[in-house]
Amino acid sequence: MRVFPLAALATLSSLCLEVGAKPHDNGINLVVNQPDVTQSIVTSQGTDESGTDLLAPLELSQADDEETEAGQTKDQEDSWRVYLDLYAFLVPTTTSTTTINDNTFRSELPLSEVLNNLDEALTFRASVEYGRLGFMAGINHASLSASGSRSSYRQRTNPLRDQLGLPSALRQQTIEVNGDFTGNVDANQTIVDLALRYRVGAIQKPRMDKGSTSFLGLLGARIIDANITTDWSLSREKTVTVDGVRVNRERSRELERASGNSWGNTWVQPLIGAYGSYAISEDWQAFAYLDAGGFGLSGEQDLSGTAQAGIAYALGNSAQLSLSYKYFSLDYAGGGGNGYNTDQSGVNLGLRWLFD
Repeated sequence: MRVFPLAALATLSSLCLEVGAKPHDNGINLVVNQPDVTQSIVTSQGTDESGTDLLAPLELSQADDEETEAGQTKDQEDSWRVYLDLYAFLVPTTTSTTTINDNTFRSELPLSEVLNNLDEALTFRASVEYGRLGFMAGINHASLSASGSRSSYRQRTNPLRDQLGLPSALRQQTIEVNGDFTGNVDANQTIVDLALRYRVGAIQKPRMDKGSTSFLGLLGARIIDANITTDWSLSREKTVTVDGVRVNRERSRELERASGNSWGNTWVQPLIGAYGSYAISEDWQAFAYLDAGGFGLSGEQDLSGTAQAGIAYALGNSAQLSLSYKYFSLDYAGGGGNGYNTDQSGVNLGLRWLFD
């Protein structure tokens, strides 16, 4: 039973041990010389509770962990991300003013009437980002047709003034028509936003760490195409008066033919904008968006703008639902007595998808 320990002691006694205590990072350099083997071991020096020196392994540095996290962050930044936003802008009342050949038409359409008369609608925004740079494209298109009938029509500035051949002194006076009146309005508006974007802060995701912030700056162009056509007709018995003076029968007969006006224009505005978000919690975010375009560069009067603020909730890791209040205004006058203005404000419902 003692053969093995004795053999081990005999073997150990044949070793030549040289221990040199050399100051090097508060450690001891232990050199073991053995035939055919030379090994250098560096350990750290420690002390137990009794004061006895101990040999303990060196603690690992946190540099490797930090480098790993930095590498992961860099990998996330240096990758492609695609955002797709679909939204519905629910405006209680849309107010618009259109001036055609110095004739002004004003309308206030409630949401129910807009939905009933809506022919086409398309609203979405798509963005692509690599690193901090990206590109954004958005489309807001709506087309509607409305019609109505009444037994009388009264307006101060009126397209009838030209059809009636009225003297210039009477053209600016109030014109009243009594009879069977039918009117139709066709309007469409398409707004296309194209912009470069630059991000500061965290990558925008449906789920973000609490307290994370993200900011986007936008610079690009807004392309607007707006058209409106009005037509009306009168039939059966009718009378036309100008400030109480009846227009003769021959002039009134001319109103049996349909008449109307139309206006349309396409113009481009410079566009700047900003978007910011803050993570209230991992799933909830608050956000705000502002933009402005035009600045009077494409007409006598040319300005548009959006203001929006709301909250968003994560639906998994790749989708997000948002609820916000939004205001949009467009004011344009191109000269020649033609112009277009619209104001919209209301609730905006949005759904975003992230592809990365």
